[in-house]
Amino acid sequence: YESSPGWTKSVVNGLTSLVNGLVGGEAAAIPPRKFERIESQQLLEGIRADFEERQYLWSGDIDLELYDEDCTFTDPTISFKGLSKFLSNMRSLNPIVDALVQKERRRCILQDIKLEETGEVIAKWRMVGDVQLPWSPRIDIGGRTKYTPGSDGRIQSYSEQWDIDAGEALAQLIQPKKEAVDHWPMQLEGAPPPKPEVVFQKLPVVLLPGFGNDAKDYAEPLGQDQNVGLRSCLERRGLLTSVVPVKRSDWLRVFLGILLDDDARAGNGTARGAYGWYLDLTKTAIEESLASTGQPAILIGHSAGGWLGRAVLEREGLEWAQKHVQGLVTLGTPHRPPPEGQMDMTFGCLRNLNKAHPGAYFSDDMFYVSVAGDAVVGQKIEGNIPIVELIQSASPESTAWNSYQALGGDGNLTGDGLVPVDWAHLPGAQQLTIKGCLHSINIAGTTLPTNSSYLCESFVDKWLTEVVAALNSEPHPVNVIK
Repeated sequence: YESSPGWTKSVVNGLTSLVNGLVGGEAAAIPPRKFERIESQQLLEGIRADFEERQYLWSGDIDLELYDEDCTFTDPTISFKGLSKFLSNMRSLNPIVDALVQKERRRCILQDIKLEETGEVIAKWRMVGDVQLPWSPRIDIGGRTKYTPGSDGRIQSYSEQWDIDAGEALAQLIQPKKEAVDHWPMQLEGAPPPKPEVVFQKLPVVLLPGFGNDAKDYAEPLGQDQNVGLRSCLERRGLLTSVVPVKRSDWLRVFLGILLDDDARAGNGTARGAYGWYLDLTKTAIEESLASTGQPAILIGHSAGGWLGRAVLEREGLEWAQKHVQGLVTLGTPHRPPPEGQMDMTFGCLRNLNKAHPGAYFSDDMFYVSVAGDAVVGQKIEGNIPIVELIQSASPESTAWNSYQALGGDGNLTGDGLVPVDWAHLPGAQQLTIKGCLHSINIAGTTLPTNSSYLCESFVDKWLTEVVAALNSEPHPVNVIK
């Protein structure tokens, strides 16, 4: 409270006084006491019930028996003394809170609670709610509360701290809610991730970002919570995960490399040229993984990251690959160039890679798994402009038609919304097609997040199960808990 900006205290105190003045009425009465004193365990369980049963952070419904009449209530925006005043404030504010944040659209989550040796109770919590205003703001605040009992065991000091400053918390009221989706039931309300179906025993993996992606897309996709990112999904499953540190702006180097390369401009480029910087970053990340874990890594290449992973193996050779890599998993990777005579967006790089290093080239020494999504059948919409569809799509089917046409020469294919199924499968690899699986962190042609891609909790176990099968077919199977 002491460190909060003065304006936040003035706003909250002023609004509270205004509402109390409008509602009026006598001071709230405190019911007669049922117990002479409150024991420590009774206090702990009563506070737990305030959170879990009464949702008191939203409702103000507390077990009055636990509080001293002269209890001091403090949060980062307001501080006052007296249980009666607390009740009066809640009597005035509750109708407004209930009208703006409906009960079915709010929740307080008790994350941890413990009884200290001093008799104090410390609770860690999170409160989330959608406010019924035209711009649909969302309140999402985490914090901790310290309850200090007096000589009779009743709380004489309630001290609430927030994980964000008071100004940022109040600013949530004027900010439109970020687009988000539940990646598992009640995830947006703070529910923990589901128990993984597959758990590994500290195996290293290196994630290779797709074209145009940034490393942060695999950690905090579209600004969502870290728990929904692919990196966290893999770490929950016992995988020691690192991401090739690609920045979105780095991809401009591809176009510069093509402009400066006569062969690439003629459609005969190689990954070592225009994509050499990516191969360098990837090689370094793989070598650092080996140095820190003592084990060769599993490479997980998303989209173009899959064929660029193959390009690293081709450039560095078999001896390096045997030492550093135990397998390659590709997710929605276009492994085939477009038909002859059609524009090749890799300017020959993929075609030449397939000539020099076809299919699962090192399959005698490592495993290969290619994963495709079967989610969207392409459908042409007359008059659409392909380049515009990258930003604003007429429909997922229309975006898919343009992408499939560019990659495979036929827009009426099925795939993950960007890459057709047949193009995503690498000859010689174990192949898995997942029904309903989309390409990336967003619905293609929009900035809307999705919970149905290769990179999401809902599908990770499906393709990791294929990785388990590949590992167990190796001469020296690894320890996997499944």
